[in-house]
Amino acid sequence: MKEPGIHLIEHFHLQEINMDFMGYELEANDIFTFHHLIIPNCKKGPYEEWNGAILCGKTSHPYLHVIEQTDEDLFFLLTSEIMDENIKGHLDRDNLLRIRNLLMYFEEKYIDNHTCNVKLKEEYFKRPSVDQILMKTRTLKNK
Repeated sequence: MKEPGIHLIEHFHLQEINMDFMGYELEANDIFTFHHLIIPNCKKGPYEEWNGAILCGKTSHPYLHVIEQTDEDLFFLLTSEIMDENIKGHLDRDNLLRIRNLLMYFEEKYIDNHTCNVKLKEEYFKRPSVDQILMKTRTLKNK
């Protein structure tokens, strides 16, 4: 990973809490990846801290792109929450809970109600509980 991504991992203490910007835990066989927030990679977006978030390569990152292809408005809501964390300089409990609720809304709208032929990998549903998110963000406040 390039320097801006490494700096985000260090600054946000992601290795220590084992969590990405969307509240997903890094699994043993996964890696943290850089996600372009404002100017996408396909439009030659810069690999800079202000334009990035760190996501898990096998779960949250591909899932976010599935959402982008399925429901652009919801994708922008999620991106807004992630951008807010980047601006704040830390993973925020309220942002993470809103992200979790938006993901659950997506799943209810498109999977539970069968309104779209979205096929999701089982890994996308492996998110920490609300209590785990609260515990990990409390740990961050003490840093």
